[in-house]
Amino acid sequence: MNKDKLLIMSVELMACCVALAMIVGCAYAPDGGTESAVPISGGPKANAHENVQLWKDGPYWATTNIGAEKPWERGYYFWWGDVVGYKRKNGIWVASDGKSSGFSFDPMNTPTLDESPLTLQSNGWIMPKDGVNVLVPEHDAAHVHWGGDWRMPTRQEFLDLKDKCNWILTTTNGVTGYVVRGSGDYAGNSIFLPCVGHGSGTALYEDDFSGCYWSSVPEPDDMYTSKLYVTSNKSGCFIGCFDNYRIFGLPVRPVLGFVK
Repeated sequence: MNKDKLLIMSVELMACCVALAMIVGCAYAPDGGTESAVPISGGPKANAHENVQLWKDGPYWATTNIGAEKPWERGYYFWWGDVVGYKRKNGIWVASDGKSSGFSFDPMNTPTLDESPLTLQSNGWIMPKDGVNVLVPEHDAAHVHWGGDWRMPTRQEFLDLKDKCNWILTTTNGVTGYVVRGSGDYAGNSIFLPCVGHGSGTALYEDDFSGCYWSSVPEPDDMYTSKLYVTSNKSGCFIGCFDNYRIFGLPVRPVLGFVK
């Protein structure tokens, strides 16, 4: 696949996400102000990373992306199935382990791109768990980086996050994103999902405009995997769960708990 094709795919990603996104009942911080996104820690204490539960029987959501120290930081970007992760530094992609730089999110660097779920399972990328095909632990970025019971969310968990929580478009520490506040008895808990764009080729696109987060679940199409997509377009709050080309670099927001 040449660079022109890759650019077309990136443009398709941006256009399709906006065209297909679901408008939900989200709000804005008053007068463009900053909505507090300080989470209340309530998750398992055996894990070093802060986490909160946002609805009854739901998973515990990490309060930061992998590779980030603060909720508003980008962290690392991964192609789907990647467990190295790449950070943006001086305009290039640098491996999280520091062993390489100048990485490009393209088909040649994405062995999962054209693989069907059956082939992915045969080659050891995914496994069935509780009725869902998910990445195996050794190819799950959350588990590899954080250990323990940390894992990448499923498509259903992203859908539940969208439907069961209150979303507030705001700015935290100068970064556009959403405060996602729990429901019912969990309304005092929240996480912040920053709009930190996606990696395509050697570039970073839609930084401070949209946020895309990988799930662990492949779609039947050989090129796609489910992701959470949010955008800061103030003509409407767009939040949805869609398919995404596996070659793109997206952040990961880990969870704890049983697969849903």
